[in-house]
Order: sequence, then C-alpha cells, then structure tokens
Amino acid sequence: MAKIQEIFDVGDRSELTVEDLLLIIEDMYRTLAVALNKKPEIYQRPNDGLTSDVFLSNGDININTTTLKVEMLTQHTTSTAVVWTTLS
Repeated sequence: MAKIQEIFDVGDRSELTVEDLLLIIEDMYRTLAVALNKKPEIYQRPNDGLTSDVFLSNGDININTTTLKVEMLTQHTTSTAVVWTTLS
C-alpha cells in the first residue's frame, strides 16, 4: 500500500473560512485518492529485496533476475528497515 501521512496539519484555525476548509478537504481527498489508486512498482534486479528499501511502498514487488524469486514489500518495521516477503 501507499504511504499516507497520518496527521494533516491545517495550521492556524482561528481565521479558517468555510472555503479554506473545503480546499483543505479537496487536497486531502486528492492525496488519498492518488495514494490508493497507485499501482505497485515492480523492480527487476539481480538481488533480493533489500531491508534498506524504506523509500518504497508496501505492496511494491521485487523480481530477482538471478533466481527469479518474487518478493513483495509487506511492512515498514522502522524508519530504516522494511520486510520483504517471498511470494510462492
């Protein structure tokens, strides 16, 4: 799945108008829709998925061109490590 920020900061709310609020909601919807509609990226490289591939999204696929093993990124465990799961 795509990574979507969990907190949306609207800043100073004291002078927020209805029009401003609608623009914020439209922006949030657009961001969410783009992330949800994103197809997984497919990588072909001569190595297994690297645990340091933190810039990739859950659901991205790695095909090892040497072994033809197919892996899917399934979890971001920390800010510096991910888990690749071999698909059988």
